[in-house]
This record gives sequence, C-alpha cells and structure tokens, in this order.
Amino acid sequence: MKAASRFLALVAVGGALALAACGGSPTSPVGSTPAAGEDGVVTSSGYGAGAPQTPAPGTGTGTCTSDCDGTGQGPGPGGYGQGSGIAGGGGMGSGYGPGPGDGFCGTACIGPVGPDPADIVTVLVTAVQEEHKAEMLYRSVLATFGPDTVPFALIVEAEANHVDAIEALFTRRQLTPPPSTWSPASFEPFATVALACAAGVEAETEDAAFYTPYLQRDDLPQDVRNVLTNLQRASLENHLPAFERCQ
Repeated sequence: MKAASRFLALVAVGGALALAACGGSPTSPVGSTPAAGEDGVVTSSGYGAGAPQTPAPGTGTGTCTSDCDGTGQGPGPGGYGQGSGIAGGGGMGSGYGPGPGDGFCGTACIGPVGPDPADIVTVLVTAVQEEHKAEMLYRSVLATFGPDTVPFALIVEAEANHVDAIEALFTRRQLTPPPSTWSPASFEPFATVALACAAGVEAETEDAAFYTPYLQRDDLPQDVRNVLTNLQRASLENHLPAFERCQ
C-alpha cells in the first residue's frame, strides 16, 4: 500500500515537472485561455499562456476628401490581423489582433463627377447587390457560430461600409438605393468555421473579379471609379488574406 502511494506521488511530481518544462504549470487551466500578447489577444489551448500572434499589426491608410474627386472609402486603419500562437504546455492557438481594415469616410459633394453613362443605374444596382451578398453571407456565419466569430465579426462591418459607399453614389445622383435582395437566410449554414472561411475566400475572389470589367471601361465617372477601385483593393488586400489564414 505504501509502495503504491509512493508511485502515485512520483507520477504527480513527474507530471508537474513535464508541465513546467514546456511553459505551463500544474495549476494552469485546461482548455481555451485568453492571453494578452504584444500584438493582440491570443486564444490558446493547452496549459499556460499563449504566445503573441505571428504577424505584426497592419497599419492601413485611408484618405478622406471633401471635393468632387470621389470618396475616401478604402483600406484604412484598424481592422483585423491573424496569426498562429503557441501555448505554453505544447498547445496550439490562434492569435487575433489589430491589422489592416477598411476605412470609410463620406464626401461633401452633392453631384456626380463627370457625365454618367447610360447604364449607370444598372452598374450601381449590380455593385450594391454584390456587396449586400457578401455582407449577408458573413452575417449568416455569425448567426451560426456567434457574433464574435473571427474574422467574420470585423469583416462584416467592412462590408456594411462598402454598401454605404455605393449607396452614397446613388444619393449624389439623387437616386434611391434599392433594398438588399440577400439575407442571412439566403445561405445554408456551414458545418465548421473553416468551411465558412473557405466560402469567404471564394466570395472575396469573386468580389474582386466582379469589378474588373467595370474598371476597364473608359466611360466610368471618376467618383464611381474611385469607389469600385477601393472596394476591389479591400477584397484583395484585406479580406481575402484574412479568410485564407483562417481556413
């Protein structure tokens, strides 16, 4: 009986030493543990605190204009950055912190820039529905996995800004923006966040490609060109990389 007790004690001591050797402690909690890293909050699984996220925070730039050369909507400060962190005790975690985001500011212009092509309403309606589609896809993911699910919680707000930017083009032309033809219910729920991120990669790739034919036109008013250019950049430079990392 005494031999068994000594054996159990040795096992307990050995376990504690093993945990200490890999950065944890016998009293560290098991499971997901938020830990403050240098570049953001790291959620790590395993024993002990998580390491800081791998990528450095992004800095993004956004420029507001009040004259009639378009809007300042586009990649801007704040937003989302993601990287993998290593938890003490050998567990792996993912870190989330500040990164490039989509800044938005309006313009004081009342009228459009330059002459509009005959199909300007079709261009704007198609573009705003494209952004509504992305926003509602990401809202459907949040409805399934929770309102704080990253990177969707931040990117969905950027998509709402994209909608605002296009709707401002309607307003400057004294037109009424159409309601969204999409809703979160338009999409089937995803089984995992990884699958939702893969859908995000596809959506942002299609979104960026959507604007290319319009931007190749030589009759696009400058304000419309500026907005569509910035929306395409946001998809390629901000949203697509975030979804590629979270697959």
